[in-house]
Amino acid sequence: MAVYIQFQKNEIQEMANAYGLTMLSFEPIEAGASNSNYLLYTQQGRYILTVFDGKSMKYIMGLARVLLILADHKYPATRLLPPIKGGTNTVYDGKPVMIKAYITGQVEQDLDMAMLRQIGAAMARLHQVPAPDCLSGKLPYGVEPFPQVVDQSIDPDYERWVARRLPDLEQQIQQDLPRGLIHGDMFYDNVLFVGKQLKAIIDFESALYHYKVFDLAMGIIGLCGNLDGSFDKARALVKGYQQVRTLEEGEKDTLQLFIEYAATTVSCWRFWKYCIDKCIAEKANKHWQMVKVAEKIRSIPRTHFLETMFG
Repeated sequence: MAVYIQFQKNEIQEMANAYGLTMLSFEPIEAGASNSNYLLYTQQGRYILTVFDGKSMKYIMGLARVLLILADHKYPATRLLPPIKGGTNTVYDGKPVMIKAYITGQVEQDLDMAMLRQIGAAMARLHQVPAPDCLSGKLPYGVEPFPQVVDQSIDPDYERWVARRLPDLEQQIQQDLPRGLIHGDMFYDNVLFVGKQLKAIIDFESALYHYKVFDLAMGIIGLCGNLDGSFDKARALVKGYQQVRTLEEGEKDTLQLFIEYAATTVSCWRFWKYCIDKCIAEKANKHWQMVKVAEKIRSIPRTHFLETMFG
């Protein structure tokens, strides 16, 4: 989460009034990379206010449906606060606004094996929740949006690399693999713990209808470190997942491919975000971190990978 639009106190209060909240104070949430978010301290409790920039109402309604379905299934995720006039969101100055209940918990970057098994089990539970029919089935940084990241002449070496690798990876994907509701951005900063106990999975703004094994692969990228050492953490995540939902043989066979694919798509996102959309000098080379991960995964012999992950 982040702040891209600065609002004054009276504006925040006006937005909060639409939800029946009496605001005491507020503070911006600076972490993350999309939308503008504020922590509200109100007489009714603490809430997160999100102002969406550049998002259609179709997208907002889809996100709301996902959160409502998760609530119906008692999934540990963010809960929407409905506006006093009904519905799931309001509009302020032409921009959609949502308010969600604040969840007490901590982000833990260095996750241990037990914590990763809990997250794996929670991911598998998510993949058993029925997907609403409003979800997109397309990744934001697959082959179709290529013009956004290639032929920009910003980082020619990277642009040539991704222009080769991403289409090749997508051609290798088996079309008959299980699909469903996936989180789409399962990084450590989207998971909250209280002590060593998983409290919630947050930030479903990238949720889509896609391959379940892709979500697991993204979790390995986002939760298990740089993968330079052993794969013990990745094994723990997969083990927790399979305690709830057993991977099909086709999913096991393609997990390595999907980890490389996930790293490649994250590199695309980082390149677009920090070199094109909002140029941030200190983050201008972050896409190369994911290139290194993708190339490392690709270099592992398939038999060795399968033995390491599932043996």
